[in-house]
Amino acid sequence: MTRALLIVVAALTVAGCGRSEDPAASGRSDRLVDFGQKPPYVNSLERDEASGDLLLTTNRGFFRIDPEGGTVDRQPAEIAVGGKRASLGTFLELDTAADGSLVGSGHPDPGSDLAKYQYLGYLRSTDGGKTWSNVSRLGLADLHKIVFLHDRVYAWDAVLSAMLISEDGGEKFTEHFTPRGLIIDFEVDPEDPETIVAATDDQLYRSTDGGDSWRPALREAGVRLAWPEAGALYLGTKDGRVQVSADGGDTYEEVGSVQGEPYVIEPVAEDELLMALSDGTVLRTTDAGVTWNEVFRP
Repeated sequence: MTRALLIVVAALTVAGCGRSEDPAASGRSDRLVDFGQKPPYVNSLERDEASGDLLLTTNRGFFRIDPEGGTVDRQPAEIAVGGKRASLGTFLELDTAADGSLVGSGHPDPGSDLAKYQYLGYLRSTDGGKTWSNVSRLGLADLHKIVFLHDRVYAWDAVLSAMLISEDGGEKFTEHFTPRGLIIDFEVDPEDPETIVAATDDQLYRSTDGGDSWRPALREAGVRLAWPEAGALYLGTKDGRVQVSADGGDTYEEVGSVQGEPYVIEPVAEDELLMALSDGTVLRTTDAGVTWNEVFRP
């Protein structure tokens, strides 16, 4: 792909992220997110198994939350490349690898020594997110979600508009182009490495050949996904409904609802999931999505 085309694709991606919103009109707190910017507002939610802290990244930064005490600390994060350093945290995407380290992707914060790298590619941290190093695709990839499954790394790259799949821990990726539009979430079938579901702002798609081809699966707005086990594909909709599919996405049953817009659904254990709403509020269910209780509110 030519450099000019990459720039056009990146511009379209940013332009298609969404609209500005007034938090006062919606009743949402803007403490951890900036509703004056275009979405996405919340990028990722992880739980630190050692401390029990919640790791939340938003368009304001990277936060470590103690759900017991309700305290919020901005997590300092820095990346070093070629002897130069930059802070990062705003719009950082992160996930937990099988070995307990954090992986992620994002952008150097404005005004840094690494500003020439608009996209930081595939990153890794071994100290809880304080320092990061680049693994691959420096300056080339902006990964909006990362999934570890079937001894593979799956990631969606907003620069190429492609599903990237690696079988060597993220050193090298193969590219599989996705349907037109910004993919806001995706998941992989726990039993089939070739089956992937991916959502744009208004449509859910499914691929059964590892991302080489896609077909529409469900017309729905603002879908957020979690697929912790084969018989439980969770779907949260923009209006707060929570649905579950037992057949891989062919049919869905509405099981519950939340007050707010789901942004991330994070499986924790059997029937237990966490959910981050658009303002950074975190909810928890222990009955497979039927009831949700507030864990943290900004």
